[in-house]
Amino acid sequence: MKKIMLLALVLTFAFSMSVYAQMGMGRAGVHHNTKVVNVEEAKALVLQQTSNIKGVKVVSASEGHYHKGTMYIINVSDENGKTYEYHVNPWGEVILFK
Repeated sequence: MKKIMLLALVLTFAFSMSVYAQMGMGRAGVHHNTKVVNVEEAKALVLQQTSNIKGVKVVSASEGHYHKGTMYIINVSDENGKTYEYHVNPWGEVILFK
């Protein structure tokens, strides 16, 4: 009886871990439906995020590759000349870097 209970416990754990591994979770366990496939889409996401900043324009854009895909680095500046660096991950999450 103990062997059957242990087997059931192990199989339940193994099944739950396999389902979790296939969920495709992004950063911090958040599901993302957006896929960014090029620099232009990353620029559009950053401009959408910064729409409340007056006179914002894209200064430069580049891409870097890492183990989960392509990270886009977008530098923007406002009308006062202050620059911001945003990172856009492959799932479309816009992160203010500095």
